[in-house]
Amino acid sequence: MSLKNQIINVVCEKIVFPGQSLCRCEDGLVLFTDWLLPKETAEVLVVRDKKTYRDGILKSIVLESKDRINPRCSSFGICGGCYFQNLSYENQLILKQEYLKELLSFTDLNISTIIPSPLQWYYRNKMEFSFFNSRGTVDLGLHEKGNFNKYVPVPPCYICDKDFIKVVDIVKHFAKESKLFAYDNKKHEGFFRHVVLRKAQNNNQLLVNIVTNESTMGQDVLRPIVNELSVFVDSLYWTINSRRSDAVVVNKLILLHGKPCIREKLNVGSKDFYFNISPFSFFQTSSKGTEILYNQVLKLLKPSKHDTLLDLYCGTGTIGLSVACSVKEVVGVDIIPEAIASAKENLILNNINNAQFFVASCQDWVDTTEYNFDLVVVDPPRAGLTEKVINFLLFSKAKRIVYVSCNPSTLGRDLQIIVESGKYNLTEIVPIDVFAHTSHVEVVVALESDLTALTKKKGKALIKKVERGNPKGQGRLELGFLEKSLN
Repeated sequence: MSLKNQIINVVCEKIVFPGQSLCRCEDGLVLFTDWLLPKETAEVLVVRDKKTYRDGILKSIVLESKDRINPRCSSFGICGGCYFQNLSYENQLILKQEYLKELLSFTDLNISTIIPSPLQWYYRNKMEFSFFNSRGTVDLGLHEKGNFNKYVPVPPCYICDKDFIKVVDIVKHFAKESKLFAYDNKKHEGFFRHVVLRKAQNNNQLLVNIVTNESTMGQDVLRPIVNELSVFVDSLYWTINSRRSDAVVVNKLILLHGKPCIREKLNVGSKDFYFNISPFSFFQTSSKGTEILYNQVLKLLKPSKHDTLLDLYCGTGTIGLSVACSVKEVVGVDIIPEAIASAKENLILNNINNAQFFVASCQDWVDTTEYNFDLVVVDPPRAGLTEKVINFLLFSKAKRIVYVSCNPSTLGRDLQIIVESGKYNLTEIVPIDVFAHTSHVEVVVALESDLTALTKKKGKALIKKVERGNPKGQGRLELGFLEKSLN
C-alpha cells in the first residue's frame, strides 16, 4: 500500500551524505528527509514512495534531540545554503566524520580527524544572489532549497563575507528606486537578474558583477549604482545575459569601474602565491580554508626537486603553481580555455618558469600524452574521475597520487577501483571542513605506488569485478589498456 501524500511518524537514524536525514518507517522502509537530527521523531509528509525507499517533507518534530540548538539564521530550513546550523559546530564535525567513514568503509585505513574550518562564519568569498519580484517591487536573495522559482530574501546570511551584505543592501535599494523589475524567465521580460560577488579575503579586494537582461536603456541606467559602489569596490562589472536559462551566462561583459581582476594571496609551504580572480574564473570559495587544503596537498605529495608533477583538472593552476617551487616541472590540464588562460597569467604573476598548461579534456589528454610523471594531483568536479583517467592512473608509473575531492561519494567509488587494482595503496585520508554549517566537506587522499607490478591474477580479477558493474550503476571501467598489458 502506497503512503504517498500521507503524513506518517518516523525516527531519524542518522545523517547521510549529502546531509539528508535517514529515517525508518514502521514497515522498515527507509525514508529520506531534511533538517532532522539522529534519534529525533517527526511527522513527515511522504512525497515519493518507491519499492526500496521513500522521500518526505518534514512537517513537525515530535521529539527533539538534546543536541539540537537554535539556528543563527532566520532563513535556516528554507534556504538551501546551510544544513547544520541546528547543531553545535563540534557536533557538525562528528556527523561529517561519521558519514565519511561510511562512504569509505571499503578501506581499513583510519580516516584522520577532520580539520575544522578556520572560520565558522563569514567565510565564503563568492556568492551569487538572484533578483526576484515580490509584492510589486524587486528584491534580492537566494533560492529556496529544492525550488528554483522561489527565493529567500537577503540579508541575513552569516556564511558569506560581511562586505557582501553591504553590497546587497546598496544594490537592493538601487533596484527598488529604479522602478525596474526582476527578470521573469517564463515571460522572458524584466531587467535585473543576478549579483555575483567575489572577495580576495587575504588581500581585501572586492569584485561586484551585476547581471541584467538586455535593455535599450544602455549603461546610463546603472550610473547611480556605479557612483555609489566605486567608493569601496575594486572591480565592478556589468554582465548582459539575454538567455532564458537561470544560469549566469555572458552575452556581453562590460567593466564599469576599477581593475579587470582582483588578486588573492595564498600562503602555501610558508611561501606567498598570488592569483588573479576575474568575474568567471574558478577559485575555491574559502580563502583561509584553501590555504589549509593546499598545504595538506603539499604535505601528502612529499615532492622533491627531481619530481615531475601532473595536475589534472588544474583549473586556474592554483595547486600546481603552489607546488612548482618544490618540484622539477609541473604540467597542468583542464578543459576550460578561460581557466588555462588564467593559469598562464598566474604563472607569470608568480614568476614561475617550470610549469606549462594545456587546454584539453583530461580523459582525451591522457590517451595521447607521452609524459612520465613522478607525482599526480587530481581535483575533479563532483562527478569524480572518468573511466579513462582511472585507467591512466593505474599505469602511470607515478610513485604518489593525491586525490582532492569535494564529493566523498564519487571519491569512494573511484578509490575502491584504484585500490583493488593492487597497484596503489591508500596511505592517508584527511578530511577538511572548508564549509562550516553545510553538508560539504573536502577530502585529500594520498595513494602510494605498490612498487610491485600488477600481476595477471590481480588484473584479471579486477576485470571480472568491473565487468559486473558496481552497485551504483556507474558503468564499466574501460579496461582495454589493462587487458592489453596482461596478455
